[in-house]
Formats: sequence, C-alpha cells, structure tokens
Amino acid sequence: MKLIRNMAIAANGLLFAGILGACQPENDAIPVTQTPQATNDRNARTTQAAGLLIKDGVVDLSYQGSGALWKEIYTNAYSEFIYAPQLITAKGYKYGNLSSETKYTLDAFGRCVQSFTNKTYIYEYNASGQLTKWYNKDNPNEQRLFKYAVDAGGWKKSLSTVTFYDGSGTKTKELKFTYGAPGALIPDKYPVTPDLLPSGISRYLPIFGIFSTNLVQTMTEDKYLLNGQKLSSTQYLYSYTLDYAGKAKNITVKKIYGTQVSSTDRTYSAPTYNF
Repeated sequence: MKLIRNMAIAANGLLFAGILGACQPENDAIPVTQTPQATNDRNARTTQAAGLLIKDGVVDLSYQGSGALWKEIYTNAYSEFIYAPQLITAKGYKYGNLSSETKYTLDAFGRCVQSFTNKTYIYEYNASGQLTKWYNKDNPNEQRLFKYAVDAGGWKKSLSTVTFYDGSGTKTKELKFTYGAPGALIPDKYPVTPDLLPSGISRYLPIFGIFSTNLVQTMTEDKYLLNGQKLSSTQYLYSYTLDYAGKAKNITVKKIYGTQVSSTDRTYSAPTYNF
C-alpha cells in the first residue's frame, strides 16, 4: 500500500491527532490530585512521570506528580483540573481571569457519564466500555453516534463511523475511519481522545473509554444537505513519524489528492533523575 510505504516511521503513537486517539482503559482509577505548587506556569512539567504527552500542536499539557492532568495551556488561556471522587472540575481562565467551569461526572469505572457547562451532555457506552453516543440532555436531537468494527487484527473493535445530528435531528455529517490491512497496522502507543466531543470538553482527560488500538490511516468525510442528500465526500490520508518508543511525534493529514490539511507535532516528557 503506497501510503504505508511512504510513512516515515522512526526506530523501535478527535480528529486522531486532531481526529482519533483513545483514552486509557475505562477501569483505570481516577487519581485524587494534590494541591499544585504553582497556578499559572505555562512551562510547568511533571518531574515524576516520564513519557507523558506534554505538547500536542499548540496545546501544552502539565501534570501532577501522580501523572494526573493538571493543566491544558493555550496562548492566552488555560484550564486547571480539580479532582474529587467521581467528579472532575475544570476551571477555565482567559488572560488570568476565571471565564468558565466544566464539571465531569464519572461512573464507578471512571468514565464520564455527564458533563456540564452552559449545556449538559450525557454519554453512553457499550459493554466493552466504548463511547456509543453523546447528546444534549435538554435537546436529545443534538447528538453524535459512534459505531465500531473489528479491526484487521481480528481481536479488538475500533471506531469505524461517527454520525453527526443537529438540534433538529437532521444528519449533517458522517466520518468513516480505516486503520490498514493485516501487517500494515500501526499500534497507537499513546492514545488521545478523538476530537469528536462537545465543544469545550477536554480530549486529554482519559475518561471517555476506548476508541481503537491502532492509528487511523484514512478518514472519509461525507456532508449532507437538509433533505438528506449527500453534498460532498472527501477522503483524508494520515501519515506518522514515530519516536524510539513507537509514539507518534508527528501526524500529517492530507487530502487524497495531496493537499496538506495539517501537520501536528507531539512532545513527550523525558525521565528525570535525582543524584
């Protein structure tokens, strides 16, 4: 497969950087955080946990010593996360001033079942702990549906289709994902939640279940008119550069005819030593 031959893979990885990734297993315990030592440090980094994602494109991430996400940091804004049993509170700041608050309610497995800001969203999962649906509690027509298919390895199910519906219940878009043929799969060594959650909901909290075990290789985006007719169909190709541990350190997305859509660099924390 030409796309696979051209992938730059280092020795030894939405939507999927931008579109796809996945969270840690749903039965992982959500750690209770400690009080941070600083509250407005764009360059804050954990000194106890190695291999954590600390930069994803324009987003900087910092962690507590336990490895729990502490901050998502943007150019003029950041979110700070506060943990309690089965509840995570995200306080958003712009130019140093509190601007928003989001609360995530978790079930006994550590999965988000409800988020609340100016809207309340409900999240549903299948028996495998994979997200199958989220919707607006006050207007259930506003929703996204997630379907999974057995991957080429034949032992795990990966996200195959996401269908978008607006507040009137009209289908507006559908995304379809593939991961490669047997022998050409690229394991996702650092899964991140796909960029398919409601606006303002963190992709970096590992509380939305499992989406796939491999990196996406193609995505097809179908858009629809209000009468249900297909308006357009566009295919995107993904390529990766991997680091020594097999984690994606660059994710490039192009349209099938070669036009580049995005190129996202990732950086991971390195181990520190006390002498």
